[in-house]
Order: sequence, then structure tokens, then C-alpha cells
Amino acid sequence: MANEEIQSDIPLSESEKEQLQDVVQMNQAIQQALGNLAVRKINLENEETRLKQQLSTNSQKETELAQKLESKYGKGSVNLEKGTFNPITE
Repeated sequence: MANEEIQSDIPLSESEKEQLQDVVQMNQAIQQALGNLAVRKINLENEETRLKQQLSTNSQKETELAQKLESKYGKGSVNLEKGTFNPITE
């Protein structure tokens, strides 16, 4: 242990300190951006789930309405522009 010397801190140059601070700040900004992205991703996934449920509900309503119209008017098609039902003649 007699040969070991205690070395004092070696100061960094201003340029080196600035470069290190830039790297640290960039890492912090990237981490924050990744966190924000994760939150947006969760929100988008929730929105996607909600829209899929709405699509399913609307498709079910469409099927039920088509069955009601077929029950009332028979097989055919609807012209929404004219507001008419066009029966299929067999």
C-alpha cells in the first residue's frame, strides 16, 4: 500500500462538460419522448378497441334492419337516394 498514491480529481474541459451535458440531456429527452409515445400508444389501442366495438354493434344493427326489411318487403335491395325498395322477382 505504500506505493499507492491518492490522485486528485482531474477537471474536464468546458467543451467536454458541454458534450457530456448534451448527451445526458438528449438521453432524457429521448426517454421522455418514449414515455409520451407509450401513453399515446395506449390511448390509440383503447380508441381502436372502442371503434371495433362500435363497428360490431353497427354491423349487428345493419343485419337486424336487413332482416326486418326482408321480412316486410321480401328479398330485394334498397335505393337510399330514392328511398325505395326494389324487390327481386324470381
